[in-house]
Amino acid sequence: MSRGTTLGTSNRSRCAVAAAAAVVAVAATLPLPGAAHAAYRHRAESGYDTTSPKSVTATCGADEVLIGAGGRIRNGNGGVRLAAIVPGATSVEVRGEAYPDHAEPWSVIAAAICESDDGTARVVEVSPAGSQTASCPADLVLSGTGFDLPAGVPLAGLVPDADGASVTVRTAFHRIGASPVAYAVCVEGSRASWEDSGVFRYKRFATTSPVGTSSPRTVTVQRDWEWEFPSMSGVGGEITVLPSLSNPFPAPASDIFIDAMMPNDDGTRVTVAAVQRAGTETGRSVRGGTPAGPSAADDELRTVPRYLTDDPKWMVTGYSTDHDIY
Repeated sequence: MSRGTTLGTSNRSRCAVAAAAAVVAVAATLPLPGAAHAAYRHRAESGYDTTSPKSVTATCGADEVLIGAGGRIRNGNGGVRLAAIVPGATSVEVRGEAYPDHAEPWSVIAAAICESDDGTARVVEVSPAGSQTASCPADLVLSGTGFDLPAGVPLAGLVPDADGASVTVRTAFHRIGASPVAYAVCVEGSRASWEDSGVFRYKRFATTSPVGTSSPRTVTVQRDWEWEFPSMSGVGGEITVLPSLSNPFPAPASDIFIDAMMPNDDGTRVTVAAVQRAGTETGRSVRGGTPAGPSAADDELRTVPRYLTDDPKWMVTGYSTDHDIY
């Protein structure tokens, strides 16, 4: 307190001016809530019935462009595959496919993560023939992800790379004459490896589930910094089957697949879930929904154990990218 009274009026004025200038400089650097970095989620759900396959499209609002996408199966219970999340300029189409013996009603949900169109560069890149990796141009950075699988092929992984350059789709097997396709939504920004690009560079967030045999296995991916404006834009996931004495070098299991990669409404987290193929002798994993149909608020996943002793131990890793830190 004594220092404050001895600085004098002129010194206090100079300090106040310097502090105000510092605030202006910081404000010019940081992305502010409500500015171009604010992302908005638009959600759509298909009919809830036994039709298969089925798809639904979520569309951005007026004067918005797509920067990311997500999707999930409701009430699949291990009998419905998440078959495609296909991003476009202002919308995303999500498709689901049921196994032939799946008799319960189900639906597919799409989420479009959008941003105000400020005129900056945005493109959707597709993986070239013979490749399962979609790459952004050298001057752009990965913001959103997507994929499209041949009929009957389950999703084992959709993995955005740690640098922000590309995304790769993985499957347990390929069908002859048909190949999985990856999509990369690319925007202006700074990759993780670029030097002298400022504070706000691409970062990939990841969370891995515990190892086990229960199904589904679910993870929630959250950003690291509580103070930042929430705007997660990219989703991803990856299944890992662990070695065992009977199978020391396990390949991706075709009966374990991802059926949810969904951002929440406020952009603070992403839920990723994988499920093991349901069989009549093993019982089914339980997912939200009632025989009459799912409730509007039902967006949670529940788990029941599987009791087969020869079930593989596996885990799922969820990924997300945050558009606000570019």
